[in-house]
Amino acid sequence: MLTDIVTMGTVFTLSAADQIDEEDGKQIEVGWESLVERARAELGRIDAVFSTYRSDSEVSRLRRGERGVHSDELDEVIALCEVARELSDGYFDPWAVPGGFDPSGLVKGWAAERILGMMISAGATEAVVNGGGDIAIYSDTPINVGIRHPRHADRLCGVVQTNSAVATSGLYERGCHVVNPLGDELGAFAATVVGAPLYLADALATAVIAGGVRVLERIGHEGSFRGLLITADGIMHTLPGTLASYTEA
Repeated sequence: MLTDIVTMGTVFTLSAADQIDEEDGKQIEVGWESLVERARAELGRIDAVFSTYRSDSEVSRLRRGERGVHSDELDEVIALCEVARELSDGYFDPWAVPGGFDPSGLVKGWAAERILGMMISAGATEAVVNGGGDIAIYSDTPINVGIRHPRHADRLCGVVQTNSAVATSGLYERGCHVVNPLGDELGAFAATVVGAPLYLADALATAVIAGGVRVLERIGHEGSFRGLLITADGIMHTLPGTLASYTEA
């Protein structure tokens, strides 16, 4: 079962292993459409809270300096952003972007995890949510996740194996949308972080784009994540144990 939901400025792809009626072997899709509609509504609601493109969102109101806009969810995401900022040595800093606080580098992964939780609660035995390259996985065994070549959309530069989460950030689709909070040049052209929770992997992938090898090595010392980066001239740096297979970048 596979469904795309266009929202939050990207595409969320929900997939789950087909359920089988053991009595007659026929495939069934009990509640899938209902689950998809619930996921669509939840993602729309999250976008209404965190979008920087909607003038009425809580984040936009916060950026304008309005008072009384801190919902529990916004406070939660702000706290998670503070954790990510500390873990990345300040290279992920939603307060350092033009216009004020922007949690977009974390909230997409946070949203994907929430949708995966809905699918698990609905009885999915194996499920994947891909939110624009931020992938939350629920599976007993690791699955292969291809990493898109940053220069060639129809090629892979590597494959990772995981049953938790993968986040990828790059400058090859939306251009230079990442800011280095420390004011230096960006350290990578593309970055992938493997490990859970996805919201941290999402934020750290953005941080690796900003800080390059220094941030990647910081992730490796933390021990909970694996990762890789590719520089603008095509050089790949990889933490041990990240890639299951590799193609020249």
